[in-house]
Amino acid sequence: MGINFEHRDANRHFQLETGTGHSLVNARVASYLRLDKHNTVWGGASYQIGKKRNIRFNSTSDYELLYPYVMADTIGGNMENEQYAFNGGYAVKLNQWTFGAKLDFRAEHEYRTIDPRPRGISTDITLRLGLAYDLQRYRLGVGIGGHTYKQTNNVDFYNPLGVIPEFHMTGLGTDYVRFAGAVRSAYYKGTGYIVDFQLTPLQESGCYASIEENYMPYQNILTELNALPISQLNVYQTNAQIGWKHSGRLNWTAYSGVNYENRKGNEHIAGSSSSTEYKSLITLSMFSNRKTDLHIGGGLNMGTKHCITLDARFGFIDEKSEYVDLKREMAFTKSYGKLSGQWLWRSNTHWIFEWNGNAAYYHNNSKRIIMPYACMDKQITQLVNETYTAKTEHLWQLATQIQICHTPEKWKGVGVFLNFGSEYSHTPTIHQIEINSSAGIVF
Repeated sequence: MGINFEHRDANRHFQLETGTGHSLVNARVASYLRLDKHNTVWGGASYQIGKKRNIRFNSTSDYELLYPYVMADTIGGNMENEQYAFNGGYAVKLNQWTFGAKLDFRAEHEYRTIDPRPRGISTDITLRLGLAYDLQRYRLGVGIGGHTYKQTNNVDFYNPLGVIPEFHMTGLGTDYVRFAGAVRSAYYKGTGYIVDFQLTPLQESGCYASIEENYMPYQNILTELNALPISQLNVYQTNAQIGWKHSGRLNWTAYSGVNYENRKGNEHIAGSSSSTEYKSLITLSMFSNRKTDLHIGGGLNMGTKHCITLDARFGFIDEKSEYVDLKREMAFTKSYGKLSGQWLWRSNTHWIFEWNGNAAYYHNNSKRIIMPYACMDKQITQLVNETYTAKTEHLWQLATQIQICHTPEKWKGVGVFLNFGSEYSHTPTIHQIEINSSAGIVF
């Protein structure tokens, strides 16, 4: 169990909708228990509280999940954050078969105490089941899972003279004009699936492979208009990797992989109202966002009591966002390289010292933007241009982390740990620092 503090601050926004920084405190407990040689259980719980700063053009929680379909206003501000989470799992091994199940739950509350006063309450549940079979040289595993998400979102004003419009954003600076203004309540829901396949060598050397497919639809519903659905976001994600590992005096691995995400946004066009009841007449596919990350890499590991690990990864990123009418487009490509290292030192069984460090550079190769600037207002133009600049600039990242764990012999298996880490991100216009520290006990 332990407590963690995380602080992030930037001079400008990397993403206006997620703010320039945050200060969060998290308390957590986790356990892992081997019941016998066949059965294993594990679980954990955490509580988080803190503040997210300088959020603009976003009044909805979980922006990374739901974008571009969020409520927004032109003022923004800080958001208070509170989160509860727990997880648990069970695995059993019978001869060559292994079965496992895992449950993750998150409940989050974000709000602001000055006008405009957005409030978002979200719940997130993921259940995964897995089955593995040991062949002569390899372990073959398959898994399935389900994911359910809900959020209630509303914006209030306590000062009747200070009411401003809320917009229902639809991507690349566009919004659902018909319901802009006084409609300040929304509801998000969705249920999706997860499928994965794993191949792992049972011997010291061999090929390994993994592929995971995720699909999640998010419906955006206006609760004030008799639960009128105005949009649906379909998110498809594929992560695949294949490689070879070798174990010996010098352990090494080489791999290649791809991470792909496709976000497709459909807008429902509503007819005329009848007693504040609207009917959806037609659905139009208006927004799309595609991200592809192709990469190759390799790692080296040497030592036992004093262990050194080095890893290098090189890749190519291609991202493109489009809105159909009026034509809008934002696209870029980047090449990147990452180098990371770890030094692990053990003294008998009472002291463990671990250092991690990494450096990364993202180089912009090309960029393109198409916008109907003639019919865009000043604030939307600022939103689009700042987003484009932040996404397409060259980026440096440097990070380091130190962890110390001590288990005195007199404490009979009880120990303490301390952890401190920092990360610095730099572009020609943005400088960001993130620090985190934690302390706790283990037993």
